This record gives sequence, structure tokens and C-alpha cells, in this order.
Amino acid sequence: MAPMDTASRMDDVRTARRATAVAFCAVGAVTATWAARIPAVQDRLGLSPGELAVVAFAIEAGAVCGLLLGAAVTGRLGSRRATAAAFVGYAPGVVWAAVAPGLTPLAVGLGLWAGANSVLDVALNAQGAELERLAERPLLSGLHAGQSAGLLVGAAVASGAAACGVPLGAHAAVVAVVTLVVGLVASRRLLPVSGRRRERAVRPAGRLLLLSAVAFGVFLADGTATTWLAVHVRDEPGSGPGAAAGAYLGFTAALLVGRLAGDRLTARLGRRRLVSAGCVVAALGLAGAVAAPALPLALAGWAVVGLALAPLAPAVLGAAASTAPVAVPGALATVTSIGYLGSFTGPPAVGALAETTGLAPALLVPVAVLLGTACLCQWGYGARNR
Repeated sequence: MAPMDTASRMDDVRTARRATAVAFCAVGAVTATWAARIPAVQDRLGLSPGELAVVAFAIEAGAVCGLLLGAAVTGRLGSRRATAAAFVGYAPGVVWAAVAPGLTPLAVGLGLWAGANSVLDVALNAQGAELERLAERPLLSGLHAGQSAGLLVGAAVASGAAACGVPLGAHAAVVAVVTLVVGLVASRRLLPVSGRRRERAVRPAGRLLLLSAVAFGVFLADGTATTWLAVHVRDEPGSGPGAAAGAYLGFTAALLVGRLAGDRLTARLGRRRLVSAGCVVAALGLAGAVAAPALPLALAGWAVVGLALAPLAPAVLGAAASTAPVAVPGALATVTSIGYLGSFTGPPAVGALAETTGLAPALLVPVAVLLGTACLCQWGYGARNR
């Protein structure tokens, strides 16, 4: 009877693993829809660059607050019900970008939308941590690959919709309906991980504090790459009109490939060595892109950055979950919140420095942060996280 129970349980794990990857994919598709149609939203409301920055700030603030809410909701409801509830707010939320009557309603609505996205982050990563525990092997990187795939699909659909003149409202509505249905169906196949009534963000102390610092460095580098990659490539000698867009697409594809390979690398190297080596390789790739004398070499450098960064965030989140096994949602919310501070502060810091030094020298800041993080992560993992 026990072997049959074990086999049935592993079937449930495999089903939940596929469903979690599909849910991540739906999240990525919605995110890409907003990101790709920002120019259309700006044109519709006549937003200045400064006003668009206000919207971006509202989204970032909503995302941080949503992480704290995600710990409470996931702890109370469990990851399956929290995922379903968050999808109800997240998937339709992208439609608000097409119908908001002005700057303030747009900023408030998208701030709430970003909060729902963060609840999904906590809930789906908590589900992934539980799947890793049951399967006794790394799975989070492969699950995050679903989000990268969703970003690619969503960006491709958005590009086609814009090229064909599809109205923003119609495009957003179709994406909202499809991803809501997909997300709700997928959530029904997640494991019914029981919630804890008083879950909250965990105070960052000891190894969790060190992991949070590692997350800060990893997220800073990722956010800086995403923000400044296209600008750097555009300014390279020999860069054509499509080079910047192609570089971003290549970077996203490299993230997908790296995340698909991430679980095998984690199993082989352990989280500590994977994060340390990944930070070093990403730093070398970024330094190579900055110093490259020709566009193809710069593109190759950015591709290396994407491949190296891809499995790092899942590895850090997996370590956080195993560091605080009795408070997984709270630990994930804490580490992700501090990591988000890196992704929020890195790009503007590089931009401010670039005003004085130029972009290429300013991009050496994340190179230094990555090398420092490679050293720091040696102390951020316990024995079971090696």
C-alpha cells in the first residue's frame, strides 16, 4: 500500500509542477502585455516622461506592499487558494491600462495590479518550495522558466497586435480573459498546502539576512540589465534600428535557457556554488559587453549575463524557503522585498552616474555589486543549502 501511496503522491507532485509552470507563464504573459503597450498607454493619455515615471513608481510601491500582503494571504489561505484569489485581481488588472481616465486613476489601479502580482509571486514560490521538498530535488528554476516563456509569448503577441493596429482595449481584454482562465484552471491543480493563520514577513536576521543581501545584489544586476541593455546596445557602433529590440529579445531568450538548465546545475553544484559562480560569470559577461569593441561581442556579453543570472533568483528563494521551513511564505516575502529594493535602486543609480561618466563606466557598478555578492553568498547558505 505504501508504494502505491508514494506513486500517487509523486503523480500529484508532477501535476502540480506542470500547473505551477503554467501559472508562472500566465503571469509573464500579462506582465509583457503591459510592458509592450506602455507607448500606447502614454499616447492615449498624453503622459509626459515625468508622469510615466509616477506610474512606474506606483507600480513599484504596489509590488513591495503586495509582497507583505502575499505572506499574510498565502499563510492564511495556503498557496493554492492564494494563487486563485490573486489571479482574479491580476489578470483583469491589465485592462485598466486601456480604460483608466487619467494619470491618478492609472497609477492607483496599476499599483493595486502590481500588488496582486506580488501575492502571486509569494504564493507560486511557496508552492514551488513545497514541490522541491516533496520531490527532494531543485525545481524552482524550471518553474520560473515558465514566466520567461510567458514574457516571450506575451511580447510576441503584443508586438503583433500593435503592428496590426489592434486597439489596446481589445488586446488587453483578450489577454485578461485567457490568462484568467488559464490561471484559475492551473491553480486547481496545485497542491493544497495548508495555510497558517498568522503568517507574516520574517524579520531578516542571521542567514536570512545574508540571503536577503545576496538577493539585493542579484536583483540589482537583473533590474539594471533589463533597464539599460537596450540603451547600451543602441549606442554601440554599428547598431541598427532593430539591434536594441533584438538584444532584449536575445537576453530574454537567454534567461529562459538558463532557467531551464538551472535545476540541473543546482543539483550538481549546490546553491552556494551556483550563486557564487553565476555572479562571477554575469560580472565577466557584463564587463565584456561594456568593453566590447564591436556590436556582436557586446551582444554576446549580454547573452552571457542573461544565462548566468537566470538561475540565481530561484536558487536564493529556494535557500530562503529551506532556511525558514516553518514560515516559508514569510521568508520568501522578506527576501524578495529586500531583493526588490535592489532592482528599484540599481537602474536609477546607474542612470544618475551615467549623467557624469557615461553609460559604459556606470555599468561597472553592477559588475562590482555582482563580485561582492559572489563573496557574500559564501556566508548566506547553511549546510543543507550547499
